[in-house]
Amino acid sequence: MSSSITVGTRVRLRDQDIWGVVDEIVGRHVIIEDEHSEYEYPDNRLEFHQDDVIEAEQYILQQQQREQELKEYLDHINSLK
Repeated sequence: MSSSITVGTRVRLRDQDIWGVVDEIVGRHVIIEDEHSEYEYPDNRLEFHQDDVIEAEQYILQQQQREQELKEYLDHINSLK
């Protein structure tokens, strides 16, 4: 977990489409309120190991970089035709 993740930081679970705001940090775990949960508080609170979450902003930037790299690769392939 990045040291910049604190209570109030919006995060995403690395391998699943679960987004939320860190509500509590307990040891090496973060407790988030799932943004898309059909349940109300406190049932929408989920606990994850800190290494399993990434800051939402960082995740979005990584996705944008991957999309740009893919676009450049596809442009290169198309230029060979």
